[in-house]
Amino acid sequence: MMRALSAVLAVLCVVGLVACPPAAAPVEPVKPTQPTAPPDAAPPPVPLDQDLPRLAERATKLYQEVAAAFTAAGENCSDATAKLGALQQTYADVIAANAKVLQEGRARALRTALEPHAEALDAAAKTIVASKTMAKCSADRAFTNTFDELVGAPP
Repeated sequence: MMRALSAVLAVLCVVGLVACPPAAAPVEPVKPTQPTAPPDAAPPPVPLDQDLPRLAERATKLYQEVAAAFTAAGENCSDATAKLGALQQTYADVIAANAKVLQEGRARALRTALEPHAEALDAAAKTIVASKTMAKCSADRAFTNTFDELVGAPP
């Protein structure tokens, strides 16, 4: 009987050891760390209204795309208005940056940044003004509102 009791106690000890392993050493809590940029990461981009050369470049591209949209739309005012609306989405950053620069009284600095693009801007402006779209759609309220929202209404 003693052997049977010893065998049962031995089995219970083994089951107890398996079911309840010994306590592990206390684990120190993980300290949160500040995320760090990898050493080769680029610095965050400068806001467009603070990077006037980049703003001038994007504004030039905007006017070139307006000219291309007018050439494609011809006398179709609804098509031209839709194309202008799409350009508003694409160039929302340019529209906002231009407004901020002008509101802050930095128009002269922006004009200076635009000087290297004068030839391209003049060509785009001539195409826009001479387009069939402007001739046909300048009396269309939806067109003029969308155009003014995109490139800024004249003062």
